[in-house]
Formats: sequence, structure tokens, C-alpha cells
Amino acid sequence: MTLPSESKDAGILNDSLQLMARVCDALELARDLREEATVGELENVLKNLRVRRGFTAEEKKVWDVLFELCPRLEEPFYPERSAREVSFHLAKRGTPIARSRVRRILAKWGLDVRGKQR
Repeated sequence: MTLPSESKDAGILNDSLQLMARVCDALELARDLREEATVGELENVLKNLRVRRGFTAEEKKVWDVLFELCPRLEEPFYPERSAREVSFHLAKRGTPIARSRVRRILAKWGLDVRGKQR
């Protein structure tokens, strides 16, 4: 059973991830247009979105990798593909987390991940 606060937190995290994807798209466009002032502002927005209080150690790693991969992740956010990319990136970094665990973390954050258990 999900507590109301957990459900609310998952919604907030999901909204943050969707906003991150949109900001990354805008950042990529601003870089293409060489709008340096806009690039700086959008980078500040991403920095503020990156706050991760109350996460477990694994959740912090997944959250950080999502932001590192942000420009390369497709929008709308595809959790199945993203779980694979995050798991692969963590393994390359030397801090592996199984894809199934990454998928559970994304599901906990309210993202629709195929194969999640309820």
C-alpha cells in the first residue's frame, strides 16, 4: 500500500523528471542557436532540479545519471530504455546497479515502467 506522502513524492519526482527533459531540450536548442545567456539560465534551472534530499544511495546514483544523460534521453521520457541506459552508465562508472533495480526506482518515482511489480 502506498502512503499518501509517498504518492505525492512520486508525483513530484515524476514532474521533476519531465521538466528536466523539457529543460534539456530547450538547452540543446539554445546551444544550437548560440544563445549563451539562455544557456546559462537553463543550466541554473537544471542545477536546481538536481536537488536530491531524502534519497537512498542507489536513488542518488540513478538521479545523478539521469541528469548526466539528460540531453541523450528521448522525450517523452521512456523509462524502459532509460533504465537500460542508466544501468549501463553506472556500470561504466564502476558503480553498477542492476537494470531491474533501476526500473524499481523509476517505478517508485511514479514513472510507468513495464514489468514493474505492485
